[in-house]
Amino acid sequence: MSATPALSAGETPGLRILFLAPQPFFEVRGTPLAVLAMVRALVAAGHHVELLTLAQGAEVDVPGLDHRRSLRLPVGHVRPGASLAKLVLDVPFMAQAAWRMLAGRFDVVHAVEEAAHLAAPLARVLGLPLVVDVDSSIPDQLRESGFARRGPLPWAAAALERHALRHAAAVITVCTSLTESVRARAPGAAVFQIEDPPLVDATAPAADEVAGLRAALPLDARPVVLYSGNFEEYQGVDLLVDAAALVPEAQFVFMGGQPGEIEREGARAQAAGAADRCVFVGSRPPGELPRFLALADLVASPRRRGVNTPFKVYTYLASGRPLLATRIVSHTQVLDDTNAWLVEATADALASGIRAALHDPREAARRAEQGRALVDREYSPAR
Repeated sequence: MSATPALSAGETPGLRILFLAPQPFFEVRGTPLAVLAMVRALVAAGHHVELLTLAQGAEVDVPGLDHRRSLRLPVGHVRPGASLAKLVLDVPFMAQAAWRMLAGRFDVVHAVEEAAHLAAPLARVLGLPLVVDVDSSIPDQLRESGFARRGPLPWAAAALERHALRHAAAVITVCTSLTESVRARAPGAAVFQIEDPPLVDATAPAADEVAGLRAALPLDARPVVLYSGNFEEYQGVDLLVDAAALVPEAQFVFMGGQPGEIEREGARAQAAGAADRCVFVGSRPPGELPRFLALADLVASPRRRGVNTPFKVYTYLASGRPLLATRIVSHTQVLDDTNAWLVEATADALASGIRAALHDPREAARRAEQGRALVDREYSPAR
């Protein structure tokens, strides 16, 4: 989908867009990052964007964005994926969304994940064009999370999803597998595949900044393997911790996770005898990511399962660092053996892949360059 050109004097004003994102905003994780990129692009294109999110999350400065939050409820931190807390918070969120749809005089509603499914019936009644932004399939999330594998909830979610997809003015997906899934469920939908843009560019941080980070962590001269992202079970962080115990010649930096998750994985590293080589730095703002990437000799995505490509893959590729990933659909729809090191989703296979990449720096550099060229060609912000 091409961007609307920026407005100049005398041109017709841009669209009034109600952007519904039932997510903590802002947090450094997939969907909030994608939302941030999208609203920045829409505002830069001259549109008026009113963004409604959950109450949780840090403030973020996007000049020209009208950001509103739904009612805060004492349900604890909202984790990625389906949960009871998310279900409870969706109630006041959608109540406010409905009020804004009725009163806000918008030209279009752009809605992410379950907000699109829940808003679709009212949008249809009001004659408001709806853009359905598919970062993942909600019925699949419910089944895979264990929150509601069967029963009325996944059935209702699937029915609402089909209705939203079939009556949408446009559907945006982030990867091939989701595009194919949407086309199977709604053959007549106008589908636009827009991959997540990398969080970094080719500009390297200063050498003294990287050296300062190495000293602060602290790390010695051995190679560094970096993981960044959340610590949900499907991400395979525990597999990478177990792999660390098998690769004593490397150090491992884990960027992300909540305090309890970090404590759990730290204890795992301790039990495996790798605690002195596993550094858990917690969640960091996106601005710190370039220094961590520059520090890394290898970046890793040890995900166990999934079909949507992780946001981090595009950032990893853009960084120019060699990439190790598991051989699952999430990765293989973008990666292959020419631009990454692909292995099975086991600790032993991850360890073998790490050793292979670190012990053949020339081949690792060649694959990394192929990965960066792929991003420049297909997945850059400009593209």
